[in-house]
Amino acid sequence: ASWRAYKTGIEIMTSVLVDLVISLNGLIARENGDEDWLPEDGWEEFLKQIDMYQNIIIGRETYELVKAKYKHENFDAIDTKLKIIISTQPTYKAPGTDYVIVHSPKEAVDLVKEAGLETAYVGGGGKVCAAFLNAGLVDKIRLTVMPYIIPKGRSFVSDLLHEDVSLTLLSSNRKSHGRLVDVYKVNK
Repeated sequence: ASWRAYKTGIEIMTSVLVDLVISLNGLIARENGDEDWLPEDGWEEFLKQIDMYQNIIIGRETYELVKAKYKHENFDAIDTKLKIIISTQPTYKAPGTDYVIVHSPKEAVDLVKEAGLETAYVGGGGKVCAAFLNAGLVDKIRLTVMPYIIPKGRSFVSDLLHEDVSLTLLSSNRKSHGRLVDVYKVNK
């Protein structure tokens, strides 16, 4: 438990939210990582979510693709309490002092909990999403569905997912640019 939890005697329950923007056919990016089909205000909306949850968890590949594609609007420019990169490479080093490197979803959730935060905010990519689902750690999934179909690309849940995941729709809202924001509870 965190110092805050110890001090107050209250156990902090940390939930896990996976939040992704997808095409109508379930892709988060083109094969080369391009996200040119996303609306320009999408990054600002993403930053608002990170501000609200005070953390971001991403995979190494997502970090590296976004950094290479977007020189100024990338994860390095985000100011938040906790930035976590998950990597299966045991020798992967943090790209800066702002990041913590972990090697499993459980390690990431433990860090968020130790920081006294109520929600572990997972922002991608598909392999990380599958890893969190495989570990049984995801409580909610928020999908922003764009009215766009991409012929080939990266799935929001990679083929590393081990078994079916049952969901219950909690809400569905229409947003600008024809987007639908659907929030699901993961049935455990």
